[in-house]
Amino acid sequence: MATATPSLVDSDVTIIHSTYADNPYLDQAYKNTLEKLISQDANFYRIYVQGEWGLLQRRIFTNYKIIPALPEMPKAHWAYGLDYGLVNPSAILKAYLFEDSLYFEERLYKSGLTTADIISSFSHEDKGDIYADPTAKMMNEEVRRAGYSIFDGIKGVKESIDLCRRHTLYIPQTSVNLTREISSYQWKTDKEGNVLQEPVKFNDHLIDCMRYVVWGLVSRYGFPTQRPQVTKPIRAFLFRRRR
Repeated sequence: MATATPSLVDSDVTIIHSTYADNPYLDQAYKNTLEKLISQDANFYRIYVQGEWGLLQRRIFTNYKIIPALPEMPKAHWAYGLDYGLVNPSAILKAYLFEDSLYFEERLYKSGLTTADIISSFSHEDKGDIYADPTAKMMNEEVRRAGYSIFDGIKGVKESIDLCRRHTLYIPQTSVNLTREISSYQWKTDKEGNVLQEPVKFNDHLIDCMRYVVWGLVSRYGFPTQRPQVTKPIRAFLFRRRR
């Protein structure tokens, strides 16, 4: 239950403290997601479950800029990132690689969507390559059979985060959900408070889209010095025994 306490600053101001438990519109699945934060990150649990103040001191991305609108980008390379959800939001992010810079535009962010709904959303977009959740094999196949060029996104979270951190990320101010996610995306800590090289898995749907599509674009078109490292095949040699 929300509680009201007098403000210590102004006697005419009342501070109302509420938590997710005071929201009658949250379904049980999302409540379970929130409550699982206690095993992931104490700071996020304090913020999102207990409704207390928290610290954003382990932010993963500080290399982004919010811009009024996307610029004109003739001959830019572009593609989509796709993350599926049902209780959590499904997300589509359009990414542009232009003059060695990355620009993003969220195109979909909505819960309760089926794969058919997502395919319908793509029917209103320019047709282009899609880099999607590599674990969603059946969903990706449905999108492929609907006539779209879709590829498995990278599985390596740390590698794709590192790539996204190498360049400035430009986000238009209309992409409010991406801005919210990227500003609160943080590394986990262990019980002793040591920072781990693993992100907190929460509110990261468009971030996952970004990881998939940036790796896909850069792997295909590359930056001058920032192309992801790909293991080269080892040439096999056949030796014959001399007689």
